[in-house]
Amino acid sequence: MFNDYIAVTRPDHWIKNIFMLAGSCIVLLLYPDYLETLSLVTLISAFISTCIVASSNYVLNEILDANQDRSHPKKRDRPLAKGKISKHEAYILYIALSIIGLILSYNINKYFFLAALALWAMGIIYNAPPIRSKEVPIVDVLSEAINNPIRLYLGWFAITDAVSPPRLR
Repeated sequence: MFNDYIAVTRPDHWIKNIFMLAGSCIVLLLYPDYLETLSLVTLISAFISTCIVASSNYVLNEILDANQDRSHPKKRDRPLAKGKISKHEAYILYIALSIIGLILSYNINKYFFLAALALWAMGIIYNAPPIRSKEVPIVDVLSEAINNPIRLYLGWFAITDAVSPPRLR
């Protein structure tokens, strides 16, 4: 049963969060002096925080899509769709992951927290009514695409909150 709780958090999707390291690399390329103060512990904590926030979004997706997933050829084997985890248990997991991920992000710095909060909010926009952008053609792709710049900001703010990212022109 423990494996079902792990599966619903989709750790196999955490690889997407490596994109945040690009934001960290950009800081170090533009401001090499930050290499001297780089904390691997902070960077690892930032990555873990990002993964936990992302996992809360995956749990929310599983909760809200469980009924439809039951009739999907591949998704019907997901823990909620199979009834291995109740919606009540999944909501508790969602709330716990949300709180833990956001508290960890707050401990990094306020800008990292705001970027993590944006990633968390995108999960709600994508999955939850009344917006549920995943059901609107083209908007679904755009709302998912917004997560990558958020991950860049997360990587940036994992290194510094003293320097703003460059503005797009």
